[in-house]
Amino acid sequence: MKSLEFLKATLATTLAIILAGLLSVRPAQAGYTVTLEQVGPDVVATGSGAINLHGLTFSQSGSKNPVMLPHTPVAFFEGAAIYTGPTSSSVDVYGGGSGPMSFGSGSGWSASSGSGDMVGISERYSAEGDIYFRLLSVPAGYVSGTALSDTAIYSGTTLAALGVTPGTYVWTWGTTENQNFTLQIPPFPLVFPPATITNISTRAQVLTGDNILDGGFIIPGTESRDFVIRGIGPSLSSVGLSGVLADPTLELHGPNSSVLLATNDNWQDTQAYDIQSFGFAPTNNLESAILLNLQPGAYTVILAGKDGGTGIGLVEVYDLESSDSMPTNMSTRGLVGTGDDVLIGGFILAPDGYASSTILARAMGPSLAAAQVAGTLEDPEIELYDINGASIAFNDNWKDSQETQIAVTGLAPSDDRESAILSTLAPGAYTAIVRGALDTTGVGLVEIYRLP
Repeated sequence: MKSLEFLKATLATTLAIILAGLLSVRPAQAGYTVTLEQVGPDVVATGSGAINLHGLTFSQSGSKNPVMLPHTPVAFFEGAAIYTGPTSSSVDVYGGGSGPMSFGSGSGWSASSGSGDMVGISERYSAEGDIYFRLLSVPAGYVSGTALSDTAIYSGTTLAALGVTPGTYVWTWGTTENQNFTLQIPPFPLVFPPATITNISTRAQVLTGDNILDGGFIIPGTESRDFVIRGIGPSLSSVGLSGVLADPTLELHGPNSSVLLATNDNWQDTQAYDIQSFGFAPTNNLESAILLNLQPGAYTVILAGKDGGTGIGLVEVYDLESSDSMPTNMSTRGLVGTGDDVLIGGFILAPDGYASSTILARAMGPSLAAAQVAGTLEDPEIELYDINGASIAFNDNWKDSQETQIAVTGLAPSDDRESAILSTLAPGAYTAIVRGALDTTGVGLVEIYRLP
């Protein structure tokens, strides 16, 4: 199949004793905490808290960028480091304290973007390779104890690709309130086996600015593969849709970075012969297509309207080779409206020796705010359909049903209002539709994972 259209003593004395015990063992308040999380196709670092500078020694003033160094060879004289906040930020640097020497095996990454206050910590080595001090960076002129917050976004990558290790890492320089810096890395989602998701597609209302159609997919394995990516608009009118995107354009970014790999406006402009030879030529000359050999990694597809055009559009990704390295998951962000303007994700499960596959479908909204997405869908719903349009499952808030089963996958949404469906499906074509509860609207994310 080469295209997809379909695309939740006395009681008082006892309480007094318990309260006294809790108060006696309550630890000092954590100072500053940075959490690394996978948000759709991106990794987002979010920091907040306050810092007590007592016990540290002022070192110097300078400028910092948002970066992450889980582990750096001693020869570079710098060990574990993480900085979150905007690029080229003025900082004051303080030395002292103790903490972990690494939080993974990755050699270093620069964030795609950042915002808020610049806060970070790093370790320095002596020429002999011994750690002799740690450096804490805060905004220039920072007043000790003042609240801070920031973010850094690593676009088109995963926690595993960044080379970090799940866990809680704490640097300290005292025992009183706010004299510590904590990095939290939650457990990764499950590592998936060679996927049977062969073709993926997503349909949504394509607007302008942040409200274009933004799709992601991951290619596992070690070998490069040929893919066709299509941006469809005008031909959607043939299935009864109105207000379609008149002239779609495509961009492909990745792997594991924001690097632009390819663009296309009208599919016949380039690669027309090859695209036709594979049988993936769009039916309208204004539609877009990219044929490219891709290395394993995470990729992002952006569908927009030429010259700011808007309307309903469709992104499709096809694997042209039959092997064990098909895309492992899909995720697409777009504006969720009402009626025909909902967010629709379609996928095909091809037989791989198993009678069925376990799929987790998620609808995200509120948690996208952590990635600085404005106007998020506050209460998403998700419904799963088979190829005949029959409803298989529905969910509003993910804890309403299957809470335990979803939690153990490591893929539970971070917000209780977000939705998820865990289902075992036979080979075939399926569609996941994301709507807003009570016809609310906003930016949402649909994700499909195949589990072991």
